[in-house]
Parts: sequence; C-alpha cells; structure tokens
Amino acid sequence: MVVVEEKAAEEEPGITGLSVGFIGCGGIASHHLNQLVKLGVKPIAFCDVDKSKALSFAERIGGATVYTDYYEMFEREKLDAVWICIPPFAHRDEVVVAAENGVNVFLEKPIALDMKTAKSMVDAVGRHGVKSWVGYQWRQFNGVQTARMKLVREGGRIGLVEGYWWGGIPDAPWWIRREFSGGQVVEQTTHIFDLARYLCGEVERVYTEMDTLIHTDIPDFDIEDVGVFTLRFKNGAVGVISNTSAAQPPGRTVGLKIVAKNIQVEVSYVSTKIHRGSETVEVRHTVDPYLEEDRKFLQSIVEDSPTEVPITEGLKTLAVTLAAVESWRRGTPVRVEELLL
Repeated sequence: MVVVEEKAAEEEPGITGLSVGFIGCGGIASHHLNQLVKLGVKPIAFCDVDKSKALSFAERIGGATVYTDYYEMFEREKLDAVWICIPPFAHRDEVVVAAENGVNVFLEKPIALDMKTAKSMVDAVGRHGVKSWVGYQWRQFNGVQTARMKLVREGGRIGLVEGYWWGGIPDAPWWIRREFSGGQVVEQTTHIFDLARYLCGEVERVYTEMDTLIHTDIPDFDIEDVGVFTLRFKNGAVGVISNTSAAQPPGRTVGLKIVAKNIQVEVSYVSTKIHRGSETVEVRHTVDPYLEEDRKFLQSIVEDSPTEVPITEGLKTLAVTLAAVESWRRGTPVRVEELLL
C-alpha cells in the first residue's frame, strides 16, 4: 500500500481586512472563531440570545461589539460576512436579513428543518447576489477531493455506495428531540448524505427503516437511535446509509465506501483509501477542513469568485435527509424531487 500525505494549501492574502460577525456563539462557532484567528481575521461583532456567550467570544479577541438581536447587529455594523452557527430549530429569517443587508453568509448544516425555510434562504441569497457557503467540511479533506477526481477521471460507473455514522449522543439537550434537531439523520448523518452526493451524484429516491430501540430509558428521547436508509441514485447506483447514536466508544465509526467499475474508495475521518486492482493508495487527511472552508469562503469574497459549497448544495442535501424522514413516516420510498419542487 502506498501512503500519500498531501500538504494543505497555503494561506491566501487579502482576507484580513474583511469585517466579520457571528450569529450564535456555541461550540461550532468557537471552532470557526479559532480558524479565523489563525487566518488573521478579527471578528467585529458577536450575537447570541445568551449575552454571556457573546461576551465570552468578544473577550477572547477584544474590541468586538456584543448583540442579542441580529436585526440590530445588521443595522449597526457594516459586515462583509457573517457566520451563522445556531441549532437547526433556531433558523428563521437570519439568512434573509443578512442577504437583504448585502452580507455574505457562512451557514452551518443543516440549513433548516423544513424546505419552506430553506427555500426562503436560497431565494434571498440569489435575489441579493450575496455569496454563501454551507459547512459540509468533509468535502475539504484532501483525500476526499482526490477520490472525487479519481472517480470522475477513471472510476467508471458507480455501482454500490455504503455510508455510516455510528456514534453517541452529542452534549446538547435539544439534539434528542425531533422538533429541535430533525433527528440524527437530519442533524448529524447529513454529512454522509452530502458526501455521497458530492462523490456519487444526486439521489433519486430513498426508503427508510428507523426506530427508537436502545435509548428508551432516556427521558424525552424521541428521535431514532437506529436507522437504515436505502438510496437509488440518478445514475443508477444503489446505496445504503445507516446511523445510530448507541455505538460504544471503541466501536464508533464514520465513513463512506464506494464500489465503481475500475476503483473502490473508502473514506474515513483519517484518510481516504483508493483500491485499484491489487494496489491501494492511502491519502492521509493532512488539511484542517474547517480552516480550508473558512479560508476559501473569505477568499471567494475577496476575489468575487464562486463558492464551492453554496446554499443550493445545503438545500439539496437537506431534501435527501427530509425525504428519508418522510419515507419513515409514510412507510414507502420517497422521491427527493417531491421536496425540491
């Protein structure tokens, strides 16, 4: 087996002068703030309904203004970009308001819990011509990008796709309630659905079997703790994605496998393996995917160039996961196009 370690791209100049703000100052926001600091970008405004969280962020960098109302923030601040890092249930009109104020939007996944809200976001971004980026950071792994290139150039027809997110329950009380998170498939396994779309093409229909079988002793737990999702892709490929929040710590695993005519691909959070004949090439993920997506988003603003993961991509991935939930409710396969129309 050949092991390849690719270097991360060098930082691009010209982004340090951009004015940046945050809506939501929780865990994922903290992660993005760390990346922006590394890039030399100092946010000027932080907004959170819990003022103490916004104050904590402001104290970390010094000199930023704190808000509890994003309407007021957009009215008072001249922002080039905003990072929206709030839980799924909290999405309302913040993207629309940002777009109306000419502010470019970085939006964490999932972009919403329903298609109406998501479509209003996409419409506003398009009407006002602002740039958008959705935080599907798996796409930024160098091994994933190598796999995509190999699949396009020499992979041949894709036949089989297998994805999995076997983990535990995140430390967020709202996550175990479907009305707040959408369930594991919508809030967490969305990364694997998006990766499958990125590497294998659009999904035509999905059929779901899921249930709550293991966490029945946890009060208020009303989302699936096991789920299996059968996919038919538009290119004819068949796939299955499974998720659970009941995996034991040593057995937790996340990834995607692909069988194409000429190559086989295995993606994990550590590396991507590409098998061809008796040869295996392993590309270690040496880049920080969060740093890459933040840097590229800012650079697209400076260069006025298209973004790699615009909000339309977030809409398409959301449609697949919501179709999966709808299939569970109906007990029949659901065509993804139904939700996108």
